[in-house]
Amino acid sequence: MATKNISLPAELEAYVDAKVASGEYAHASEVVRDGLRLMMREETEKLEWLRNAIAEGEASMAAGGTLSSKQVDEELAKQREEWLAAQRKPG
Repeated sequence: MATKNISLPAELEAYVDAKVASGEYAHASEVVRDGLRLMMREETEKLEWLRNAIAEGEASMAAGGTLSSKQVDEELAKQREEWLAAQRKPG
C-alpha cells in the first residue's frame, strides 16, 4: 500500500484523533480511507442519479412531454433536495 503524507486543518485532525481514541478505528489512515470511500460512493450515486434523470427527461421528450424552464428549475430543485436529504440519513 502506498504511503501519502497529508496536511489537515486542526478541526479535521481532532476529528481523526477522536475516531482513533474512541476505538472505532485503529489508525488515522483507516479514518481517511473510510472517508475517501464514502466520498467515492457518494459521487458514484450522484452520477447514477443524474444519468437516470437525463434518461427520464429524454424519454419524456421522445413521448412529446415538455416543461417550461421554470417547471424544469422547480423539479430539479425538488429532486436535488430529496437527494441531499437521502445523503444526510445515516446508513
